[in-house]
Amino acid sequence: MDSSHSSPGGLTPYQLWMAERLKVNQENLGHYAISLASLIAVFIVGHWIRRLSWKLSRTVFLRPLAALSRIVRKGSLRTLPGFTSVGHAVLVSVFVGLNALFTFYRLDYSKLGNLAARCGWMATGNLAFVVFLALKNTPLALLTAYSYERLNVLHQIAGYTTLVHTILHSVLYTYYFIHDNRISVLQAENITAGIVLSFAMLFTVVAGMTLRKFKYELFYIVHLILFVVIVVTLGLHQPSFDKKKILVVTVLIASSWFIDRLIRATRLAYNGINNKAEVSALPNGGTRIVLRKPLQRARPGKHCYVWLPHIRKFETHPFTIVATEPLELVVNKYSGFTEDLHQFAIENPGASLTVSVEGPYGTLPDPMDFDKVVLVAGGAGATFTMGLARDMMQRMGPNSTKEIDLIWATRERENVSWFAQHLTHFSTHEYASKIALKLHITKAGMNPTSIASSPSQTSTAETSRPASILEKNTESPALSTKASTILPREKDIEKNDVANSVDYTEEIPSTIAGLNLPVIYSRPNLEDLVSEAILSLDKDKKILIAACGPDRLVSVVRNATASCIPVDGPSVELHCEQFGW
Repeated sequence: MDSSHSSPGGLTPYQLWMAERLKVNQENLGHYAISLASLIAVFIVGHWIRRLSWKLSRTVFLRPLAALSRIVRKGSLRTLPGFTSVGHAVLVSVFVGLNALFTFYRLDYSKLGNLAARCGWMATGNLAFVVFLALKNTPLALLTAYSYERLNVLHQIAGYTTLVHTILHSVLYTYYFIHDNRISVLQAENITAGIVLSFAMLFTVVAGMTLRKFKYELFYIVHLILFVVIVVTLGLHQPSFDKKKILVVTVLIASSWFIDRLIRATRLAYNGINNKAEVSALPNGGTRIVLRKPLQRARPGKHCYVWLPHIRKFETHPFTIVATEPLELVVNKYSGFTEDLHQFAIENPGASLTVSVEGPYGTLPDPMDFDKVVLVAGGAGATFTMGLARDMMQRMGPNSTKEIDLIWATRERENVSWFAQHLTHFSTHEYASKIALKLHITKAGMNPTSIASSPSQTSTAETSRPASILEKNTESPALSTKASTILPREKDIEKNDVANSVDYTEEIPSTIAGLNLPVIYSRPNLEDLVSEAILSLDKDKKILIAACGPDRLVSVVRNATASCIPVDGPSVELHCEQFGW
């Protein structure tokens, strides 16, 4: 049939074919969106079923469901090379499988342009999903146990998938129009916008794969600028509200991002009113920040974004909340902002700076729901575990039977002073018997005797600065020792060494308000510590294993916990926090 002849409806056969393709692609994207929503619903339902089973753990009819859940978790919590866990690998596989399915479902293979168009629709849908996963104020934090930072890995996978569809869309359409002698189509303004969009998408992913790990601040700026370019060029690429409705999706993407930013900016402005932060340098690159004003809904273990305009005028940075009254943050020095902040604290001990915070963010189980809590930290991961332990002790009653095991592995002895005030609290609290503290120094060749004879080895920032708000009336931990014999270890858990080492125990004198703190010169045997804690409980008890630190440490805790989840025994919950966002 001649394509110039009109059908009874006034449309040519070509226009009818295009209308049919558009309809199929729209329906396909709708089905994809429903599939993603169903996947999210599975996690929501699973989360609330687990919470219900905790409350009704002794109910007979829930026991088979609880047993099934434990069997699934026993396998899904284990680590897998390239993934956080087996469960994470399954989730990624399902997501990639859905993309493959809906890329080729009901696809007309008669023309290459049909596949190119389908890839464009899938790229648009995935971009909306990428933005949804990146929202700081995500509804998933309320409906599931996942806040934005725990969704970041899936956010990255969705970003890679969006890029693959974008490249296929661009390359296939370019080849299609050149092969069809329609090069002029590629010179249209909306196509030029699409070309810019494709390169912006490519540069965003490349920046995430390279800059993110080495120059995060630069990555964040580049990421933000390129996102604005992507949204604008996507709108220019499909600038019409009728038929394709791509502009509707573009508006939804832009508006959701803008609303999230508006909420964050409003909080930042409100929390900055009459707020000040006292910054104090700590040994080995640590910096303590103590804020004058509290943060609503803040809990130790969650994190907030901090704005210190004197250090960086246009940047906010996330840090874990150690304590809430007053709001305390302990920051380890890396590069960029944290390095400049530490240097300022050294040069201006006890300085007070204009500050604001935004948050809090993060989802974690309430430790008071459990009979026993095992907190494991490596290095600066103690900012997470120390806060949780102190929060629990403050909330305990006189008849509480809850127990806390606090395990901290750190390379340097001087780092003990980062949490001097909290260690003092643990030793002097009326419920001090409820917490068992195991402190491991992992630096090879550590010689406590030499430290005792050379007080000048402590940080000049520590010796010269005045006491901060949190340290007034509290002595710093002495670095002297009673020991006379050293059995040095040769491996360091914070460097991911896993070889066996020799244990050596010595005691820091009672100088932290009466604290007698045992220090073990070896890496902790986390497998045994975790398994002993779980197996020691009765089957009607509940235990929380929480870990924060280097990847190796968290992986060991994850696998040890997974291997000890019983089908008929104590209820086991695992929560892992890992460095970086």
